[in-house]
Amino acid sequence: MRIDADCHISSQARGRGIGVDELLRRMDALGLDRAICWPMVSYTREIAPDNKAIADGYKAHPDRIIPFCGVNPLLGFDEARDELKRCIEEYGVKGVKINGARDGYYIDDPRLSLPLVQMSAEAGIAVAFHCGSNDFERTHPFRIAKISDLHPDLPVLVVHMGGSDKPTIQTAVTDFAARYPTWYLIDSETDYREVLAAVSALGAERVCYGSDTPFCPTKFEYGMRAVWYQDLSEGDRAKIMGDNIARLFNL
Repeated sequence: MRIDADCHISSQARGRGIGVDELLRRMDALGLDRAICWPMVSYTREIAPDNKAIADGYKAHPDRIIPFCGVNPLLGFDEARDELKRCIEEYGVKGVKINGARDGYYIDDPRLSLPLVQMSAEAGIAVAFHCGSNDFERTHPFRIAKISDLHPDLPVLVVHMGGSDKPTIQTAVTDFAARYPTWYLIDSETDYREVLAAVSALGAERVCYGSDTPFCPTKFEYGMRAVWYQDLSEGDRAKIMGDNIARLFNL
């Protein structure tokens, strides 16, 4: 199974934003089976409409879309809590993405973030964290480690695995991931040398392909992975390119 583990959906589909239909067109062109989708938000902070667009896409294409939602507690914690509750109970999301870099809060903030993580853990869904050197202080892997210490069974997607800018903190992510087997490292916006080092250190079972569509060109990112992973075994390539996510979500 081929799965893109980092796609952003916009309810407005303007500018660089795309909707589910356009994402499916790109997936079909590459032979991709499924995609994890979370809000693009378009940096307008209008998260709820994007969550709804993903939910509608999942309802129409349950065999193609893996729905995640997004929340921003800085817009109001009560609103974020209620939105997460709606996404879990009404939309049936498989996880929530927490982006402290974009939204400007520490991902282990005991008032803003940890109660939302607690809700997710109790609901049995995964949590994805933006983890990048573009805001390494708020999104550093040691903060994710603190969360995993609180919720050792919580599946965690470490998006960008410490990349997304330079200098990267990808080595730190790999070091922490060796201690936390519930972490899955998403290879979007990363340095391929660090990704291959993570595969070597952790095994192919812990790294997953993600394009960061539409911020990065879908076709280009997919093609680059054929180069990155060309020396791996066929089985290890299959794990990274989709089987790990399929196993995580019982697809």
